[in-house]
Amino acid sequence: MAFTAVTHARLREAARLLASHGVHTPAIDEAGRREQWPPMLETQLVVDVHHHSAIASQLGVDTGLLPPVPDNAPQAGTIGQPAEPEPTLELPVRMPQSAAEVVSPRGVPLDFDGQLDSLKGVPLADLDGVGEKNQQRLEKMGVRSVYDLLHHIPLRYLDRTELTPIAGLSSGMRDATFAGVVSDFTVRRGRTPYVRYTVADAGRRVSCMFFRAMWMAGRFKKGDTVLVHGDVTDFNGSLTMSNPIIETLEDTSAPMVAVYPQSATHRVTTWLLRRAALDALRRIPRLDDPVPEALLRHRQLLGRLDAFRAMHVPANAAEANWGRERVVYDEFLRLQLSLGVMAHAKQKEKGIAHKAAGSLLSQWREGLPYALTGAQDRAIAEVTADLRADRPMNRLLQGDVGAGKTAVLVGTALQVIEGGHQAVIVAPSEILARQHFEEMAEALQPLGIQVDLLVSKSLPRPRKQVLADLADGTCKLAVGTHSLLQPTVEYAALGAVIVDEQHRFGVDQRAALADAGPEGKAPDVLQATATPIPRTSAITQFGDMDVSILDEKPPGRSEVVTRWVESAPITDADCNVWKAIHDQVRQGRQAFVVCPLVTNKDGNASETKMAASAEATAEELANGALSTLRIGVVHGKLKPAERTERMAAYVAGEIDVLVATTVIEVGVSVPNATVMVMLDAQKFGLAQLHQLRGRVGRGRHPGQCWLVGEATGDGRERMEAMCSTTDGFELSAMDLQIRGPGALTSTAQAGKESGLQVANLIADEHIHLAARADAQGILSRDPQLLRNSALRNEVRAALGNDAAYMLKS
Repeated sequence: MAFTAVTHARLREAARLLASHGVHTPAIDEAGRREQWPPMLETQLVVDVHHHSAIASQLGVDTGLLPPVPDNAPQAGTIGQPAEPEPTLELPVRMPQSAAEVVSPRGVPLDFDGQLDSLKGVPLADLDGVGEKNQQRLEKMGVRSVYDLLHHIPLRYLDRTELTPIAGLSSGMRDATFAGVVSDFTVRRGRTPYVRYTVADAGRRVSCMFFRAMWMAGRFKKGDTVLVHGDVTDFNGSLTMSNPIIETLEDTSAPMVAVYPQSATHRVTTWLLRRAALDALRRIPRLDDPVPEALLRHRQLLGRLDAFRAMHVPANAAEANWGRERVVYDEFLRLQLSLGVMAHAKQKEKGIAHKAAGSLLSQWREGLPYALTGAQDRAIAEVTADLRADRPMNRLLQGDVGAGKTAVLVGTALQVIEGGHQAVIVAPSEILARQHFEEMAEALQPLGIQVDLLVSKSLPRPRKQVLADLADGTCKLAVGTHSLLQPTVEYAALGAVIVDEQHRFGVDQRAALADAGPEGKAPDVLQATATPIPRTSAITQFGDMDVSILDEKPPGRSEVVTRWVESAPITDADCNVWKAIHDQVRQGRQAFVVCPLVTNKDGNASETKMAASAEATAEELANGALSTLRIGVVHGKLKPAERTERMAAYVAGEIDVLVATTVIEVGVSVPNATVMVMLDAQKFGLAQLHQLRGRVGRGRHPGQCWLVGEATGDGRERMEAMCSTTDGFELSAMDLQIRGPGALTSTAQAGKESGLQVANLIADEHIHLAARADAQGILSRDPQLLRNSALRNEVRAALGNDAAYMLKS
């Protein structure tokens, strides 16, 4: 094979590039040391460059310009010598008959008292292979203790008993699993860094490519036996997998290899999680089981420790599912027992039986320029029944954006006032408190009812006078923030607390109000939210409350048309998104531009970064697509007074476009705003997108919502859902479906976040119903679990700080 000077130069450059990125063969290395190549070296170099064509192409080498491999050419990696034998995997390796062999007790037992919740106090650093640095990484992704580790369930399992030989792989195969031996690895740094492991068996090879994953370098060494799972593609004639799951296949492995949710951001791998979980299970000699033995037999449930072993180290798929079902049952049983205990405690509270004839309510309704919807009438009737009872009301008013919940709040307050008591409306922010105050003052002024505002600054009346009027009963209705519930604020006869748009008015807050009413009685509590919650998840978040639902919108409300675009350059005034804003401003309307969610390394929202993003976006728009408009900016890092001032300027029409973070998400009403633009919309959750959309179209003019975001993963599904409907209840159900099993973390009735770490309310409904029936049976015989200390401890752990109040005899 005679080479031209050009071909010779191309081969030399190809060999140089391959060698510089860690691809070494005798021919490539020798070519770098020679000026004149013997024919055997020339032929071998062609073979080796073509063999590494996937890498060569990514380095910019056009292998199509090189000579083809001769039919009688030697194998890759040789210079007229026998090739190094390809690794051959000797399968099967020793296979345990069950997972019990893998997790049999060994090592120093963990220091805890045998109760599951005690494992929350056992640090992860105590486990094999974790240490302080890995513990910090695990904590950043939410795994803070051995308890959390046991509940961090595998995404899937790789079955070692059902492997495809490499010879049986072909391009286009999805979810293929094979075993082999690492025969080579390459690390490339630079603009497109990657790590490549070549896995071989019986003369066949697969290139496993890991792009932008330098932490994978050195994970395996030549000769390691590995298990690989992923999609097979063909890259320049070579079988390739991009970012597959790859695991060390040890002799002591279980038949099923667990693959865990991991985090490249925090450098937490499935290997680390599996190793730590296995060590934890080996060092837990026992777990106390609170479920009575008879109930375990009736439901055919595994023991508690056996369930965690089966979930993390199963012998087969059926055993993994059996273990998960027991853990799910425990979560639901604990939840239902907590709800039952809370309901029992609520029955013992003394409430105010309001005696209102309804004349104020009737006068108010007669003065309305519109008729209430059927849903509003129904909600007011349900509240009225609660107010007349002698136990405290604890009701959730749930409505979609624009469903008219303010009317129900007014109707509630009027009945409390007519009965001779005072009412307070608690808002989550000063902006929303001022908005409520203005609405209430206007609505109740014809009835001669004094309404006062109590926030930090700029009050319509002196603060001392407002406090004095609340103390002597002159003020019948006060609107403000949580400062209304401070011990320093005294009431003559507090009859009802109405909480608007709060995450949850918890048990501890209700306990603080238990004797705040007249004669030591507890005032009624009505919580209102415009965040629709599916009925299934409402059971977990508000299961101890009665629920009223506003599922109708008042007639005449304008619909909001939602559109999705993948980009909207800030400098392009001809982009449809910015043209829509210009068009609406010309008609005298206003617009919002919401900046993307920005997170810290721990995954939590960063107010500082979001504020900087909003300021930068406002400046870019002012110098770009919206340069002729008046632009303001609002974010969470502004002082409350400054934020209130800017919002007031926007409401007054002094600002055309308000660039904001999600501080505008809750409750803010600007009837003249008709355009909402959300940048990087794929970063927001569906409920948040819906709430933000609800800020426009609140007046008589129709609204527009523009979602600007990439079609990535779940983001596409969320944005398509937003474009398909404006029904918040429908969207909330879609949200559960999109997030799928295991993604829903609810606030348990105890007010404790992530009460359901493994259970999924949709997929596990049958287990939920069984646990609910069992809890009802247990509590019917023992309402406060005085005869079952193990279950009482479970509930005590779930209720947290509320346990003392709820479990008091």
